[in-house]
Amino acid sequence: MAVNQEFDFEKDGFIVLRGVFSEQVLAPMRVLLADLIAYADHNYDDPFDRYYLRHRADQGVLYDLYQRHPEFTEMAKNPLILDALEVVLGRDILLYENSLVYKPKGKKNGVPFHQDFISRSDEPLKFIAWMAIDRVTKTGGALKVIPGSHRNGFLPWFRVKGETHHDRVDASGLDLSKVHHVELEPGDVLIFNQLVVHGSDEAHTESMRLVYRVSYQSFDEIFVPRGAPIVVRGGGADSLSRRFNKPFVPQRKSLLRRALNRLGRSLASV
Repeated sequence: MAVNQEFDFEKDGFIVLRGVFSEQVLAPMRVLLADLIAYADHNYDDPFDRYYLRHRADQGVLYDLYQRHPEFTEMAKNPLILDALEVVLGRDILLYENSLVYKPKGKKNGVPFHQDFISRSDEPLKFIAWMAIDRVTKTGGALKVIPGSHRNGFLPWFRVKGETHHDRVDASGLDLSKVHHVELEPGDVLIFNQLVVHGSDEAHTESMRLVYRVSYQSFDEIFVPRGAPIVVRGGGADSLSRRFNKPFVPQRKSLLRRALNRLGRSLASV
């Protein structure tokens, strides 16, 4: 299956793949997601909260769906998405984290300008696939991006405690005249460099603008913020032997220190 590709990773920092998922795939996903959102709205006990983040239905985020529900495997491992990612990540690709993002009507649902994972600048570069399950329009909460902003690296940022989207860039130095709203049809996929400055406006339409969002990275560092690493492409013995070809030497103290550092970073991002 061939899809149309728009924009450019190098110049713009993002691409759009048109028509990746068919309505045959999307229709049952909408039914499933309606049930999951209703469940989250009840704020029931979460049997997975030892491993994953608790859902935030009040702010339109359901976390770690790939690990919780097998129906998301096909979307996260879609070969057209992974083919596009190979261009920037290579053939060995890791699923870093994933979530459903949507616009609950009547609630504060705008997302200020930010760069993803801005507080983790020492980690490998990540690319995010934003998979439209519903139609995504400018008035309905389309992602607004600043093309080319990834070339400026990580920008100055600040944190607003208590908010789901708590890490935000200082927008005073941004050229907002370049803002582009990426409108998507159901089944389209936006893939962007984490350094692209982006956000979305508040939306209170009948549609909740369901989007499945997955972050990917290379094998440059095998680490995820919670749960366990998930390989979505590659990872064969030939690749591993090229990357990890030094004899194993136990280093208990350094491994413990590394684990504690990771724990502290993960807790800081919650």
